[in-house]
Amino acid sequence: MLSQRKLTISFGVFIFLISVACVGPNNLISQSATSKGEQSIVWESEPRLVGEGSGLQLMLRTSEGMNFVYAAPGEEGGQDLLYVTSHNVGDTFKTKYKINTTPGEVSSHGENEPRILAGTGIGMFAGWQGGRDFKFARSMNFGRSFTPAITINDDEGGKASHSFQTMEVGPDGTIYAAWLDSRNRKTDPPGTQSLYLARSVNRGASFEKNIKITSGVCPCCRPSIAFGDSGKVFITWRQVFEGDNRIVVVATSENKGQTWSAPVRVTQEGWRINGCPHSGPSMKYVNGKLFVVWYTGADNKPSLRAGRSSDDGKSFEFLGEVQGRVHDANHPNVKIINDKAWVIFQGRDPGSKDEWAKVSPWVISITSEGRFSSPVQLPSLGDSVSYPSIFPGTGGRVYATWTELAENGPKTVLCRGRLHN
Repeated sequence: MLSQRKLTISFGVFIFLISVACVGPNNLISQSATSKGEQSIVWESEPRLVGEGSGLQLMLRTSEGMNFVYAAPGEEGGQDLLYVTSHNVGDTFKTKYKINTTPGEVSSHGENEPRILAGTGIGMFAGWQGGRDFKFARSMNFGRSFTPAITINDDEGGKASHSFQTMEVGPDGTIYAAWLDSRNRKTDPPGTQSLYLARSVNRGASFEKNIKITSGVCPCCRPSIAFGDSGKVFITWRQVFEGDNRIVVVATSENKGQTWSAPVRVTQEGWRINGCPHSGPSMKYVNGKLFVVWYTGADNKPSLRAGRSSDDGKSFEFLGEVQGRVHDANHPNVKIINDKAWVIFQGRDPGSKDEWAKVSPWVISITSEGRFSSPVQLPSLGDSVSYPSIFPGTGGRVYATWTELAENGPKTVLCRGRLHN
């Protein structure tokens, strides 16, 4: 397996060098290279600036209509949640307006980013941290407007923090919202929070009673939700065990999130650290396999590790590190594209002169058999990149978003790609 992986990496570097030679240094097209016969992604040479702000997230319609949300500096201070569209696949952007009704209430930092999702029919859902609460608004008119925000957490507003939120829409249209919650701080182990979930079965008109999944959770690592076969729902998070051993775990629900199994460790040993890494796991289910990718600083080496379950989360096998030679790899985001798990993450170019190049986005793929492609660097606008995400389009199109940290403030960026054989 090791020799095969070395061969794949060498082949990926060879293809990358060929592409540089062909297009020239000023028109670099990044290609996510894989083994012969497998698909790759060719990325545009110059990404698109969407706006000034952070936490850019994308929702696509079948028509390839693009709907974005991101947090931008508010006119009255703080941050506001802006909604932006593109009807020409990202050539231009328009329809920029504020979703939140309370000016400057949005808190977007690191992984605590806003969310936007498509529902069944014309539904469009946005979620964010507003003040200390988990806020939600929906559009039922193709994004022309959003309803006034409702609060998903059902405890007394403003008393506890509700942050590092995630949302997913299940195959039957149920909306699942999960977040880290400090309402149980008197009983949670010191330095931890609880993990809560709420469901909406009426396309976001309201949310049901909050469900506590567990306590003792790392307080700033966002959870991730995935859906399996036969109605199974999975959730993953970073749990704090004895001795500050922080281990990624997965729980399963067979009744649409109403009750949950005991958490299963993705690895037996985690990262022993008295602090929170602000880096949660990412998870997707494809072809009967549940893939989890996460960051760890164990063994004094920042790395991204991958695990796979072939029995619906009852057990996991360790697949290895996915970042190759990339330095400071962090913040993975996994999506399913053409029945394959693709991972985007941030890291530094290992070929730079002093090994401290600016942080860039990188992409790999993972086959159902657990084989990794070699990491390939995407182009940026020139500043260090943080918290990248990847999104599948239609007709072989693929999109990536991220925040670039410029001297005059953060900016949101879109990069477009195409699948190639």
